[in-house]
Amino acid sequence: MFKLTIKQFLFTRLAIIISLAIVILPLMWIFFLSLKRPNELFQSILFFFPKHITFMNYPAAINFSKDALSISFVRMYLNSTIATSGGLIISILAASFAAFSMVHYKFKFKEIYYTFILVCQMLPVQLLLIPLYIVLWRMRFLNTYAALIFPYATIGIPVATIVLRRFFEQIPLEIVDSAKIDGASDFQIYKNLYLPLATPALATAIIFLFLQMWNEFLFALVFINSDNLQTLPLALSKLSFGGKEPVPLNVYTAMIVISVIPILIIFMIFQKWMVRGLVEGSIKG
Repeated sequence: MFKLTIKQFLFTRLAIIISLAIVILPLMWIFFLSLKRPNELFQSILFFFPKHITFMNYPAAINFSKDALSISFVRMYLNSTIATSGGLIISILAASFAAFSMVHYKFKFKEIYYTFILVCQMLPVQLLLIPLYIVLWRMRFLNTYAALIFPYATIGIPVATIVLRRFFEQIPLEIVDSAKIDGASDFQIYKNLYLPLATPALATAIIFLFLQMWNEFLFALVFINSDNLQTLPLALSKLSFGGKEPVPLNVYTAMIVISVIPILIIFMIFQKWMVRGLVEGSIKG
């Protein structure tokens, strides 16, 4: 077993600490700002820790967004949830069918199709704006939930397909052949064999896609003009760049904390399978 020297041990621990500090300190600063009183924003201990903790910024954030944008925070949450959930469900279903087909069946140009999926993943999102806008306009989907759900699925399917195919390929063929001998249909093999064994891959894909879709801003900005359909990133950006009135810093950070809660919940639910999926993928690959 490989053993680290003292210098290597200290270097790796220092690198980890610095990396964690870069990620965690800004989040902690935002959280502490959301707990400060307005007159103590720049008078707290080391400009970081609040002298007096208050939770009144959170109801103030909910009320302020409704007054400044004519849309409630609950509505923003609902819009983001519907758009993200719809895009996520379509992405996972389509990607799992595609990955299963590429592993389970033999057909011509299979690798060409897979290469095309890889190329689609490499394309910048900005290239899709005009074609997607024309398609959505012709289908009369603009300013509807479908204007976000289908583009989100478009950008999510390649990622999920790549992740799931890699894990499907690791399932032993003997298990599949045994299921066929027992009379299992292709759909039963997909449902009762491939999906349960690929739970770590599904968790990994769900977390990555959820983060991408929940925080997505560009599609929402271009495809949504109705105030009632604004997602959280779109509404918060309008508040920061000019709503009906300037937003206090402590109230705005409270809005950010509220918007991050679903991400933390999803991560806590799926983190065990995600870590397992990343480890298994790195070892078996």
